[in-house]
This record gives sequence, structure tokens and C-alpha cells, in this order.
Amino acid sequence: MEVVITSECSGQLWNTCVWEPLTGTTLRTFKGGISGSQSLCVVGGDYLIASIKDKPIIQVWALNRQDQITTKMIMPGIIQVLAVSPCNNFCVGALSEQLLVWQLSTGKLVASLRRHYQNVSDVKFTADSSRFVSAGAEGLVLLWSLDTVLHSKECEPDSTWSDHSLPVTGLHVTKSLIQPLAFSVSLDQTCKIRDLNTGRTLFNIQFGQPLRSVAVDHAEESCYVGSQEGKIYRIDLLDPPRGVEQMVDETASRKMFVGHEKAVTCLSVSMDGCHLLSGSDDESARVWDMASGQCVRILAHRGPLTNAFFAPRYKHLDTDKFHPRVIINTFEKKRHDGQLNADSDTNVQLLMRCPPLLESFDSECQSNSLLGKSEGQASGEVMQNELSHLKYVNRQLYAFAVDKILNNDTTCTTSSNKKRK
Repeated sequence: MEVVITSECSGQLWNTCVWEPLTGTTLRTFKGGISGSQSLCVVGGDYLIASIKDKPIIQVWALNRQDQITTKMIMPGIIQVLAVSPCNNFCVGALSEQLLVWQLSTGKLVASLRRHYQNVSDVKFTADSSRFVSAGAEGLVLLWSLDTVLHSKECEPDSTWSDHSLPVTGLHVTKSLIQPLAFSVSLDQTCKIRDLNTGRTLFNIQFGQPLRSVAVDHAEESCYVGSQEGKIYRIDLLDPPRGVEQMVDETASRKMFVGHEKAVTCLSVSMDGCHLLSGSDDESARVWDMASGQCVRILAHRGPLTNAFFAPRYKHLDTDKFHPRVIINTFEKKRHDGQLNADSDTNVQLLMRCPPLLESFDSECQSNSLLGKSEGQASGEVMQNELSHLKYVNRQLYAFAVDKILNNDTTCTTSSNKKRK
């Protein structure tokens, strides 16, 4: 079962609201400021995190505590965009043209990236949390490797696309682990589809008006594009054009969702692929039925929407008890290179590379043996002795198994020869 989470610009009633999508019932509200566009995220089903519009503040709410701010973090500047990795370990924020990467559990600023020339407009992670895509107002779309970002002080993007001539207004990265695709829309009236593995532009779809948002269903069968004039276009991905370039036929009304009066700034598709959620500057969010193209519910707001998306109905929305699985510490404002290098290497090794158990024991024993402190030497000796004992036991088990198998084969051969005689 899913819920709808929205935020809007007025802030008169609340910052964020959780809705039941089909009935329009308000399940929970969270007060305190106004969330910026593309800056509201759910962290591990435990927290809501958002950057405040026009203020250098990031706020965190526990999902089980209505109207109560859990943490308020003061930032060095206004964070325009905020994105949390699916593994709930890292958070990327956009400060003007700069990208800041924090580790959630420690709050450490592990990377600072400057490759955009104008304000960053959107950031999206891949499903495996290994990469993220950023888009800017100068028209650039950049692909970053999280592993490289955490290991390098001066990091370059893996891929750079500069084929948008006007600001990029929306991004979407598909959930595929084998061949993830990146969809980007711009005010230059185009939607571009790119393969993140090869960096190749697969399609360039031309529309007749500026575009503001994009979303793709989880089966990757259809792409939905929101326009500046309030129309939502549906692109069939199962019947692609033969060439890279494609023009959208606006006369095909069966492939459009019409109802909004102003720009569609937010789009989201439900997990079952049956409903589409849209948020607009006309102060409303609409839930659409995919099959018929009809609007089944209008969620009225007091101002233009800044965020709107489907989310699972987390257990913390229905209970007052709080047992978080994710730890969020206050984010650092500045990066201290000398303090973070060793920690970031350790975190990447544990969270992304996942070495085998014995290899991690070996590396830990070796690192402890290099320490000058008596405690480090003692712990290293204990672990080395334990490791040697485990290796000895494994050799004994292996020898016993081999001896048992060979004896069984010899016994079977002898008995079969006796029967033949």
C-alpha cells in the first residue's frame, strides 16, 4: 500500500503532508518552514529530510512524530536540491553550482564537487547507489561515480552531456541494475534518454513547448513528461522510433493527461503502475488512472507544489513507537581533509566493495600490527592467533573430507570387483 507525500510554497498549514491517494484523506502533517523544490526525501522509512526554501537550513522529522522537528541543521548557504542514496548512507545537496556529499551516520562532509557553471537543478541516484546524476541550469548533465567521489579530492565526472541548450528542469533515473537509463527534460522543449553504462544518447524527443518534469514507470514501458502549459505527455517506450530523433504528435490526445492549468513541476508513478501523480503550479496535485487517463482525485493545496511523490506506507506512519534503522547526525559545514580521508576509505570498503570475511580479518590484523600503541598490538596478536586457529581447523576439515571421499571410492571399487568375480 502506498501514500502520497507533498509539499507546497505557502507553508500556511504545514510544510509536508502525507495523503491517502485514492480517498484524499490527510494521514499526517509536518510543520516548520517551506521545503524547496526537489529537496524532500524519505530516509529509510524512518525520517523525512528537506532543505528549507530561501534559508540555509536542513530539517529532519521523525515519521512517527507529527508536527515535531527532530533536527535542524544550519548550512553554509541555501541548499536548492537534496537527494538521499537508496542505501540510506549518503546525501547529496546542491549549494548553487556546488555539490556537497555527506555521510548520514556521521554527518561528515566527505566530498565537495564543482563542475557545474550555474545552479544545480536536480540530482538523482541509481538504484544500486553506486552513481548519481546531476543537472544544471547551464544545460549540463553529469554522471558521477560515488566510489570515485569518496576516494578523490579532485574528482571528474564519468560522463558529461552538454546537448541541452537551455536549463535542465527535470531528471529521472530508472531502477534497472543492468542497464540504467537517465531521462532529462529541459526548457529547450526536448527530452533526452541516455544509457548510463555507455554514455550514448538513445533518443532525443522533441516537443512543442518547454518541459518541467519527467517520470518513468517501474516496468520501463512508458515515460511521462510534464510541460510548462500543464499538459502531461505519455511516451511509449516499447515502440521506440527507428531513429534517434522523434517529434511528438500533440494531436494524439489519448497519450495526454489534461487538467492542470499551469506548469507540471512534479511527476511520480505508483509501484503497481496503475496511477500517476502530478503536482503543478496551479496549487493542486492530481492522481490519474493510467488506463483511462482520467483524474481520480484532486489534492488541493494553498500554493504551488514543490514536491510530490508516491512512497510506501511505512510502519512509522501508523504507530507512535519509534525504532529507527538509520542514524542521521548533524551535517558538517566544512570539509576537513586530514580527518576524513581514512574514514571515507573505510566506509567505502565496508559499504560498497564488501570484501570477503577472511580478507577483512587479514587487512585488519595487518593494520593493527602497524600501530605503535600497546592496545593495537595486543588486539592484533589476538586476532592473528584466532585466524591461525581457524585456518588450522579448516585444513583439518578439508583433509578429513578428502580422506573420507577417497576411502569410500576405494571401498566401492573393491566390492564391485568381488561381485564380478
